[in-house]
Amino acid sequence: MSTPEFLTSKPQGFGTAAPAGVVFVIRCEPDPFTGERINIGVCVQDADGRRYVRCIDEPGRLQCLYGTSAASIVSMAKMAAACAGQGLPSPSSQIIFDAPQPYYNASAKETLAYTFQEQVTVALPQRQSNERMQVNDAAALSLVVEELSKRFTSQLLGEIVANTPTTLLPTQWGMRPVTIHLQPSNGVGVIRSADYTPAHLKNHLMDSVLDIQCAAKYRKSGKQAIFLLRPNQAPEKLLTQRDESIDNVMCRANDIDLHQSSNVPELAENIIEWAIS
Repeated sequence: MSTPEFLTSKPQGFGTAAPAGVVFVIRCEPDPFTGERINIGVCVQDADGRRYVRCIDEPGRLQCLYGTSAASIVSMAKMAAACAGQGLPSPSSQIIFDAPQPYYNASAKETLAYTFQEQVTVALPQRQSNERMQVNDAAALSLVVEELSKRFTSQLLGEIVANTPTTLLPTQWGMRPVTIHLQPSNGVGVIRSADYTPAHLKNHLMDSVLDIQCAAKYRKSGKQAIFLLRPNQAPEKLLTQRDESIDNVMCRANDIDLHQSSNVPELAENIIEWAIS
């Protein structure tokens, strides 16, 4: 792994300085016969043992390289994220956890963001035609959790927001990864962004519906919800198409409540009310 020097170099004048934590890249070998490896994620562990993981969550540029096989790479990324976040070994010979490298001059979240941007090139964000940066699912989750952190102590926040967004569930088919951001007592929920094309938005919501229903079944959780962050501005036609995609999915999602807003504090307030009700 080529870790940026400013992260791994010790501060000047502190020859025995302790590292702030360790960071490693998560790689995938899509085809064992070719031996080609691609970077699909990053895991950071701070000095207190807390782990932060980010992996690709949609095919994106992988489709240009692997076609329909890109979906299986995303599935492996989800399993890798769940295992790395819980400190477990790699779940497959096709998933490689690089040797951890110490970092010194940044926080765990800064190290995660920078290393992911530098190393996981298949997931680099793309600018929209109007040069506005897309608020994708990861950004929506970060914005809402940051707002929640202003209202709760870290202990109370940990009782609502999952430590790692991807978790492994013991199902009748074996361990399966699901993405569940919110896990209060007797409840499961996810935070999503609507800042996608209608087709991609529909696919993301369908994935969330399946993950929520699976988690609710095997964890015997009652409350189920999706919290959708809407873009502040969009052409009227696009807004209508997104509404149609949302309605198309949610009308078939039994027992799952939908909360949506273009205002981050308002969406955070919805989560609080849902979690404590």
